Amino acid sequence: MRSRRNAVFKAASVVAGNGIGSGVMAIPYYVVHTGVLGGVLAFAAAYIVSVLMHLMIAEMILHTKDTSDILAIFNNYLFRGRSGKIIRLVFFILLVVVLIANLSAYISGASEIVTGIFPVSCVSAKIIFFVFAAVVVFAGLGAVCTGEAVSVSLMAIILLLMSIFSALHTGNGTDIKMCGNIKEWAAAYGMIMFSFSAIFAVPQVVKYLSAPTAEGNTDLQVFSDGETKKDIKRAIWLGLLINLVLSVTVAVCTVITSGEVTEIAIVGWAQAVGGAVMIAGSVFIIFAMLTSFWSIGLAVADIVAGGIRVRREISFALATVPALILTLLSGSSFTDYLKLVGGAVAIIIALMAVPSFLICMKEGESEGIMYQKGNRIIAVFVFIMYVVMAVGSCVKT
Repeated sequence: MRSRRNAVFKAASVVAGNGIGSGVMAIPYYVVHTGVLGGVLAFAAAYIVSVLMHLMIAEMILHTKDTSDILAIFNNYLFRGRSGKIIRLVFFILLVVVLIANLSAYISGASEIVTGIFPVSCVSAKIIFFVFAAVVVFAGLGAVCTGEAVSVSLMAIILLLMSIFSALHTGNGTDIKMCGNIKEWAAAYGMIMFSFSAIFAVPQVVKYLSAPTAEGNTDLQVFSDGETKKDIKRAIWLGLLINLVLSVTVAVCTVITSGEVTEIAIVGWAQAVGGAVMIAGSVFIIFAMLTSFWSIGLAVADIVAGGIRVRREISFALATVPALILTLLSGSSFTDYLKLVGGAVAIIIALMAVPSFLICMKEGESEGIMYQKGNRIIAVFVFIMYVVMAVGSCVKT
Protein backbone atom coordinates (compact mmCIF):
# COMPACT_ATOMS: atom_id res chain seq x y z
CA MET A 1 0.00 0.00 0.00
CA ARG A 2 2.82 2.39 0.83
CA SER A 3 4.46 1.78 -2.56
CA ARG A 4 1.18 2.55 -4.24
CA ARG A 5 0.78 5.81 -2.30
CA ASN A 6 4.37 6.74 -3.20
CA ALA A 7 3.68 6.22 -6.89
CA VAL A 8 0.47 8.29 -6.78
CA PHE A 9 2.27 11.07 -4.91
CA LYS A 10 5.10 11.10 -7.46
CA ALA A 11 2.58 11.27 -10.29
CA ALA A 12 0.67 14.04 -8.49
CA SER A 13 3.94 15.91 -8.00
CA VAL A 14 4.48 15.93 -11.76
CA VAL A 15 1.10 17.66 -12.17
CA ALA A 16 1.83 20.12 -9.36
CA GLY A 17 5.38 20.77 -10.52
CA ASN A 18 4.35 21.28 -14.13
CA GLY A 19 1.97 24.09 -13.26
CA ILE A 20 3.37 25.79 -10.16
CA GLY A 21 6.34 27.40 -11.91
CA SER A 22 4.16 29.18 -14.43
CA GLY A 23 3.46 32.31 -12.43
CA VAL A 24 2.65 31.64 -8.78
CA MET A 25 4.38 34.86 -7.75
CA ALA A 26 2.26 36.88 -10.18
CA ILE A 27 -1.06 35.67 -8.75
CA PRO A 28 -1.21 37.90 -5.60
CA TYR A 29 -1.03 41.09 -7.69
CA TYR A 30 -4.12 40.04 -9.63
CA VAL A 31 -5.95 38.75 -6.56
CA VAL A 32 -5.54 42.10 -4.79
CA HIS A 33 -7.18 43.85 -7.72
CA THR A 34 -10.14 41.45 -7.90
CA GLY A 35 -10.68 41.44 -4.12
CA VAL A 36 -11.35 38.80 -1.46
CA LEU A 37 -14.55 37.39 -2.92
CA GLY A 38 -13.28 37.68 -6.46
CA GLY A 39 -10.05 35.94 -5.51
CA VAL A 40 -11.87 33.05 -3.81
CA LEU A 41 -14.15 32.62 -6.82
CA ALA A 42 -11.20 32.81 -9.22
CA PHE A 43 -9.26 30.13 -7.33
CA ALA A 44 -12.33 27.89 -7.04
CA ALA A 45 -13.27 28.24 -10.71
CA ALA A 46 -9.70 27.68 -11.87
CA TYR A 47 -9.33 24.54 -9.78
CA ILE A 48 -12.62 22.99 -10.96
CA VAL A 49 -12.06 23.81 -14.64
CA SER A 50 -8.44 22.61 -14.51
CA VAL A 51 -9.41 19.30 -12.90
CA LEU A 52 -12.08 18.72 -15.55
CA MET A 53 -9.70 19.49 -18.41
CA HIS A 54 -6.95 17.24 -17.05
CA LEU A 55 -9.41 14.39 -16.50
CA MET A 56 -10.66 14.85 -20.08
CA ILE A 57 -7.10 14.54 -21.35
CA ALA A 58 -6.58 11.39 -19.28
CA GLU A 59 -9.80 9.89 -20.66
CA MET A 60 -8.62 10.45 -24.23
CA ILE A 61 -5.21 8.98 -23.53
CA LEU A 62 -6.77 5.80 -22.18
CA HIS A 63 -9.03 5.59 -25.23
CA THR A 64 -6.12 5.79 -27.68
CA LYS A 65 -4.12 3.23 -25.67
CA ASP A 66 -0.71 3.95 -27.22
CA THR A 67 -0.76 7.75 -26.93
CA SER A 68 2.29 9.19 -25.19
CA ASP A 69 1.80 12.90 -25.89
CA ILE A 70 -0.94 15.49 -26.37
CA LEU A 71 -0.32 15.94 -30.08
CA ALA A 72 -1.02 12.25 -30.74
CA ILE A 73 -4.52 12.75 -29.31
CA PHE A 74 -5.26 15.57 -31.72
CA ASN A 75 -3.82 13.52 -34.59
CA ASN A 76 -6.16 10.67 -33.70
CA TYR A 77 -9.39 12.66 -33.36
CA LEU A 78 -9.03 15.92 -35.30
CA PHE A 79 -6.38 15.73 -38.01
CA ARG A 80 -8.11 13.32 -40.36
CA GLY A 81 -8.75 13.20 -44.09
CA ARG A 82 -6.65 14.48 -46.97
CA SER A 83 -5.74 17.74 -45.30
CA GLY A 84 -4.88 16.00 -42.03
CA LYS A 85 -1.18 15.64 -42.79
CA ILE A 86 -0.73 19.34 -43.54
CA ILE A 87 -2.70 20.44 -40.48
CA ARG A 88 -0.77 17.93 -38.38
CA LEU A 89 2.56 19.37 -39.53
CA VAL A 90 1.49 22.98 -38.93
CA PHE A 91 0.17 22.20 -35.48
CA PHE A 92 3.24 20.13 -34.62
CA ILE A 93 5.50 23.09 -35.42
CA LEU A 94 3.25 25.52 -33.53
CA LEU A 95 3.08 23.35 -30.43
CA VAL A 96 6.81 22.69 -30.32
CA VAL A 97 7.60 26.40 -30.74
CA VAL A 98 5.17 27.35 -27.96
CA LEU A 99 6.61 24.78 -25.55
CA ILE A 100 10.19 25.74 -26.34
CA ALA A 101 9.22 29.34 -25.53
CA ASN A 102 7.81 27.95 -22.29
CA LEU A 103 11.13 26.29 -21.46
CA SER A 104 12.91 29.53 -22.32
CA ALA A 105 10.71 31.31 -19.79
CA TYR A 106 11.92 29.00 -17.03
CA ILE A 107 15.57 29.37 -18.00
CA SER A 108 15.24 33.16 -18.20
CA GLY A 109 13.28 33.44 -14.96
CA ALA A 110 15.64 31.20 -13.00
CA SER A 111 18.70 33.08 -14.26
CA GLU A 112 17.21 36.42 -13.12
CA ILE A 113 16.86 34.99 -9.62
CA VAL A 114 20.26 33.28 -9.51
CA THR A 115 22.11 36.43 -10.61
CA GLY A 116 20.35 38.34 -7.84
CA ILE A 117 21.66 35.94 -5.21
CA PHE A 118 25.08 34.85 -6.48
CA PRO A 119 27.85 36.85 -8.19
CA VAL A 120 27.55 35.09 -11.55
CA SER A 121 26.81 36.41 -15.01
CA CYS A 122 23.39 36.00 -16.59
CA VAL A 123 24.81 33.73 -19.30
CA SER A 124 26.51 31.48 -16.73
CA ALA A 125 23.32 31.27 -14.67
CA LYS A 126 21.28 30.25 -17.72
CA ILE A 127 23.76 27.54 -18.70
CA ILE A 128 24.04 26.16 -15.15
CA PHE A 129 20.26 25.96 -14.73
CA PHE A 130 19.84 24.38 -18.16
CA VAL A 131 22.44 21.68 -17.56
CA PHE A 132 21.01 20.76 -14.15
CA ALA A 133 17.46 20.66 -15.50
CA ALA A 134 18.26 18.86 -18.75
CA VAL A 135 20.12 16.01 -17.06
CA VAL A 136 16.95 14.89 -15.27
CA VAL A 137 14.88 15.16 -18.46
CA PHE A 138 17.44 13.04 -20.31
CA ALA A 139 17.28 10.41 -17.55
CA GLY A 140 13.61 9.80 -18.38
CA LEU A 141 10.17 9.63 -16.78
CA GLY A 142 11.22 7.75 -13.65
CA ALA A 143 13.86 10.36 -12.81
CA VAL A 144 11.45 13.21 -13.54
CA CYS A 145 8.76 11.75 -11.24
CA THR A 146 11.26 11.25 -8.40
CA GLY A 147 12.74 14.70 -8.89
CA GLU A 148 9.30 16.30 -8.92
CA ALA A 149 8.27 14.55 -5.68
CA VAL A 150 11.42 15.65 -3.86
CA SER A 151 11.25 19.22 -5.20
CA VAL A 152 7.53 19.71 -4.49
CA SER A 153 8.06 18.44 -0.93
CA LEU A 154 10.94 20.88 -0.42
CA MET A 155 8.84 23.71 -1.86
CA ALA A 156 6.07 22.94 0.63
CA ILE A 157 8.54 22.98 3.53
CA ILE A 158 10.08 26.24 2.37
CA LEU A 159 6.67 27.86 1.99
CA LEU A 160 5.60 26.64 5.44
CA LEU A 161 8.66 28.30 7.00
CA MET A 162 7.97 31.49 5.03
CA SER A 163 4.36 31.44 6.25
CA ILE A 164 5.40 31.10 9.89
CA PHE A 165 7.87 33.95 9.52
CA SER A 166 5.25 36.08 7.71
CA ALA A 167 2.72 35.53 10.51
CA LEU A 168 5.03 37.57 12.76
CA HIS A 169 4.98 40.54 10.36
CA THR A 170 1.33 41.19 9.58
CA GLY A 171 1.08 44.80 10.77
CA ASN A 172 1.44 46.52 7.39
CA GLY A 173 -0.67 44.30 5.18
CA THR A 174 -2.43 45.55 2.06
CA ASP A 175 -5.99 46.84 2.32
CA ILE A 176 -7.89 44.58 -0.04
CA LYS A 177 -11.41 45.27 -1.29
CA MET A 178 -14.15 42.68 -1.14
CA CYS A 179 -14.78 42.34 -4.86
CA GLY A 180 -13.50 43.90 -8.09
CA ASN A 181 -15.12 44.22 -11.50
CA ILE A 182 -15.45 41.49 -14.15
CA LYS A 183 -12.37 42.70 -16.01
CA GLU A 184 -10.21 42.38 -12.89
CA TRP A 185 -11.72 38.96 -12.13
CA ALA A 186 -10.97 37.71 -15.65
CA ALA A 187 -7.35 38.83 -15.32
CA ALA A 188 -6.95 37.06 -11.96
CA TYR A 189 -8.71 33.94 -13.21
CA GLY A 190 -6.54 33.87 -16.34
CA MET A 191 -3.30 34.05 -14.37
CA ILE A 192 -4.42 31.39 -11.87
CA MET A 193 -5.55 29.11 -14.69
CA PHE A 194 -2.19 29.50 -16.35
CA SER A 195 -0.45 28.56 -13.12
CA PHE A 196 -2.70 25.49 -12.83
CA SER A 197 -2.18 24.39 -16.43
CA ALA A 198 -0.39 21.03 -16.44
CA ILE A 199 -1.99 19.15 -19.32
CA PHE A 200 1.39 18.10 -20.70
CA ALA A 201 1.98 16.24 -17.46
CA VAL A 202 -1.14 14.09 -17.89
CA PRO A 203 0.38 11.65 -20.42
CA GLN A 204 3.31 11.25 -18.03
CA VAL A 205 0.94 10.47 -15.14
CA VAL A 206 -0.96 7.89 -17.19
CA LYS A 207 2.23 6.28 -18.48
CA TYR A 208 3.88 6.18 -15.06
CA LEU A 209 0.91 4.66 -13.26
CA SER A 210 -0.07 2.31 -16.09
CA ALA A 211 3.38 0.80 -16.72
CA PRO A 212 4.88 -0.15 -13.35
CA THR A 213 7.73 -2.13 -14.91
CA ALA A 214 8.78 0.65 -17.27
CA GLU A 215 10.22 4.15 -17.11
CA GLY A 216 12.02 3.60 -13.81
CA ASN A 217 8.82 3.09 -11.81
CA THR A 218 9.76 0.73 -8.98
CA ASP A 219 7.03 1.94 -6.61
CA LEU A 220 3.98 0.37 -8.14
CA GLN A 221 3.08 -3.25 -8.75
CA VAL A 222 0.62 -4.36 -11.41
CA PHE A 223 -3.00 -3.64 -10.43
CA SER A 224 -6.29 -4.03 -12.27
CA ASP A 225 -7.33 -1.45 -14.85
CA GLY A 226 -9.99 -0.17 -12.45
CA GLU A 227 -7.48 0.46 -9.66
CA THR A 228 -5.02 2.07 -12.07
CA LYS A 229 -7.68 4.46 -13.34
CA LYS A 230 -8.57 5.41 -9.78
CA ASP A 231 -4.88 6.14 -9.15
CA ILE A 232 -4.76 8.34 -12.25
CA LYS A 233 -7.77 10.33 -11.05
CA ARG A 234 -6.29 10.65 -7.55
CA ALA A 235 -2.99 11.87 -8.96
CA ILE A 236 -4.71 14.59 -11.01
CA TRP A 237 -6.97 15.75 -8.16
CA LEU A 238 -4.09 15.70 -5.67
CA GLY A 239 -1.58 17.35 -7.99
CA LEU A 240 -3.85 20.29 -8.71
CA LEU A 241 -4.83 20.48 -5.03
CA ILE A 242 -1.14 20.81 -4.09
CA ASN A 243 -0.87 23.57 -6.67
CA LEU A 244 -3.96 25.27 -5.24
CA VAL A 245 -2.68 25.15 -1.64
CA LEU A 246 0.75 26.52 -2.59
CA SER A 247 -0.75 29.30 -4.72
CA VAL A 248 -3.30 30.35 -2.09
CA THR A 249 -0.61 30.35 0.61
CA VAL A 250 1.62 32.63 -1.46
CA ALA A 251 -1.31 34.99 -2.12
CA VAL A 252 -2.43 35.15 1.52
CA CYS A 253 1.08 35.65 2.90
CA THR A 254 1.77 38.40 0.39
CA VAL A 255 -1.45 40.27 1.12
CA ILE A 256 -1.19 40.14 4.94
CA THR A 257 2.43 41.32 5.02
CA SER A 258 3.07 43.62 2.06
CA GLY A 259 2.33 47.30 2.26
CA GLU A 260 2.11 47.16 -1.52
CA VAL A 261 1.64 43.95 -3.48
CA THR A 262 4.12 44.14 -6.34
CA GLU A 263 3.75 42.52 -9.78
CA ILE A 264 6.24 39.87 -8.69
CA ALA A 265 4.94 39.14 -5.20
CA ILE A 266 8.22 38.17 -3.57
CA VAL A 267 9.61 41.71 -4.04
CA GLY A 268 7.03 43.49 -1.88
CA TRP A 269 6.77 40.48 0.43
CA ALA A 270 10.49 40.55 1.18
CA GLN A 271 10.52 44.32 1.64
CA ALA A 272 7.86 43.95 4.34
CA VAL A 273 9.15 40.85 6.10
CA GLY A 274 12.90 40.85 5.54
CA GLY A 275 15.75 39.38 3.56
CA ALA A 276 15.20 35.85 4.84
CA VAL A 277 11.92 35.67 2.93
CA MET A 278 13.63 36.98 -0.20
CA ILE A 279 16.24 34.22 -0.05
CA ALA A 280 13.73 31.49 0.82
CA GLY A 281 11.31 32.78 -1.82
CA SER A 282 14.04 32.84 -4.43
CA VAL A 283 14.89 29.20 -3.68
CA PHE A 284 11.18 28.35 -3.85
CA ILE A 285 10.86 29.96 -7.28
CA ILE A 286 13.97 28.21 -8.61
CA PHE A 287 12.48 24.87 -7.57
CA ALA A 288 9.22 25.90 -9.24
CA MET A 289 11.03 26.73 -12.47
CA LEU A 290 12.95 23.47 -12.26
CA THR A 291 9.91 21.25 -11.79
CA SER A 292 8.09 22.92 -14.67
CA PHE A 293 11.13 22.57 -16.94
CA TRP A 294 11.39 18.84 -16.18
CA SER A 295 7.81 18.02 -17.10
CA ILE A 296 7.55 20.33 -20.11
CA GLY A 297 10.99 19.31 -21.36
CA LEU A 298 10.03 15.64 -21.25
CA ALA A 299 6.72 16.43 -22.98
CA VAL A 300 8.43 18.28 -25.84
CA ALA A 301 10.95 15.46 -26.26
CA ASP A 302 8.08 12.95 -26.53
CA ILE A 303 6.21 15.13 -29.02
CA VAL A 304 9.32 15.59 -31.18
CA ALA A 305 10.11 11.87 -31.04
CA GLY A 306 6.55 10.97 -32.06
CA GLY A 307 6.32 13.68 -34.72
CA ILE A 308 9.50 13.09 -36.70
CA ARG A 309 10.42 9.55 -35.58
CA VAL A 310 13.92 10.12 -34.28
CA ARG A 311 15.99 8.54 -31.53
CA ARG A 312 15.42 9.69 -27.99
CA GLU A 313 18.81 11.42 -27.76
CA ILE A 314 18.04 13.49 -30.85
CA SER A 315 14.50 14.37 -29.75
CA PHE A 316 15.88 15.42 -26.35
CA ALA A 317 18.41 17.77 -27.99
CA LEU A 318 15.84 19.23 -30.41
CA ALA A 319 13.41 19.81 -27.56
CA THR A 320 15.70 21.48 -25.03
CA VAL A 321 18.78 23.05 -26.64
CA PRO A 322 16.81 25.60 -28.72
CA ALA A 323 15.27 26.92 -25.50
CA LEU A 324 18.73 27.70 -24.13
CA ILE A 325 19.82 29.31 -27.41
CA LEU A 326 16.66 31.45 -27.45
CA THR A 327 17.34 32.84 -23.98
CA LEU A 328 20.98 33.53 -24.82
CA LEU A 329 20.07 35.43 -27.99
CA SER A 330 16.88 37.16 -26.84
CA GLY A 331 16.55 40.14 -24.54
CA SER A 332 12.99 39.27 -23.56
CA SER A 333 12.19 39.02 -19.88
CA PHE A 334 10.41 36.24 -18.04
CA THR A 335 7.10 38.12 -18.08
CA ASP A 336 7.38 38.59 -21.85
CA TYR A 337 7.62 34.83 -22.30
CA LEU A 338 4.85 34.34 -19.74
CA LYS A 339 2.37 36.49 -21.69
CA LEU A 340 3.29 34.83 -24.97
CA VAL A 341 2.90 31.28 -23.72
CA GLY A 342 -0.17 31.94 -21.56
CA GLY A 343 -2.38 33.15 -24.40
CA ALA A 344 -1.11 30.61 -26.92
CA VAL A 345 -1.59 27.59 -24.65
CA ALA A 346 -5.10 28.73 -23.67
CA ILE A 347 -6.19 28.97 -27.31
CA ILE A 348 -4.60 25.64 -28.23
CA ILE A 349 -6.31 23.83 -25.36
CA ALA A 350 -9.72 25.38 -25.98
CA LEU A 351 -9.74 24.84 -29.74
CA MET A 352 -8.20 21.38 -29.85
CA ALA A 353 -8.66 19.43 -26.60
CA VAL A 354 -12.39 19.99 -26.11
CA PRO A 355 -13.48 18.98 -29.65
CA SER A 356 -11.14 15.99 -29.43
CA PHE A 357 -12.83 14.91 -26.21
CA LEU A 358 -16.31 15.16 -27.73
CA ILE A 359 -15.27 13.02 -30.69
CA CYS A 360 -13.58 10.57 -28.34
CA MET A 361 -16.68 10.11 -26.19
CA LYS A 362 -18.93 9.85 -29.24
CA GLU A 363 -16.86 7.03 -30.75
CA GLY A 364 -16.52 4.89 -27.63
CA GLU A 365 -17.63 4.18 -24.10
CA SER A 366 -16.09 5.91 -21.09
CA GLU A 367 -12.81 4.46 -19.79
CA GLY A 368 -13.83 5.35 -16.25
CA ILE A 369 -12.14 8.74 -15.89
CA MET A 370 -15.09 10.82 -17.12
CA TYR A 371 -18.78 9.89 -17.06
CA GLN A 372 -20.47 9.09 -20.35
CA LYS A 373 -23.57 11.08 -19.40
CA GLY A 374 -23.28 14.85 -19.26
CA ASN A 375 -19.93 14.99 -21.04
CA ARG A 376 -21.21 17.49 -23.63
CA ILE A 377 -22.31 19.95 -20.96
CA ILE A 378 -18.97 19.60 -19.20
CA ALA A 379 -17.07 20.05 -22.47
CA VAL A 380 -18.97 23.23 -23.39
CA PHE A 381 -18.45 24.64 -19.88
CA VAL A 382 -14.70 23.90 -20.00
CA PHE A 383 -14.41 25.39 -23.48
CA ILE A 384 -16.10 28.64 -22.40
CA MET A 385 -13.93 28.92 -19.30
CA TYR A 386 -10.75 28.44 -21.33
CA VAL A 387 -11.86 31.19 -23.68
CA VAL A 388 -12.31 33.38 -20.59
CA MET A 389 -8.78 32.41 -19.58
CA ALA A 390 -7.44 33.45 -22.98
CA VAL A 391 -9.23 36.79 -22.74
CA GLY A 392 -8.14 37.28 -19.15
CA SER A 393 -4.48 36.72 -20.04
CA CYS A 394 -4.71 39.76 -22.34
CA VAL A 395 -6.32 42.04 -19.76
CA LYS A 396 -4.19 44.67 -18.06
CA THR A 397 -5.01 45.57 -14.44
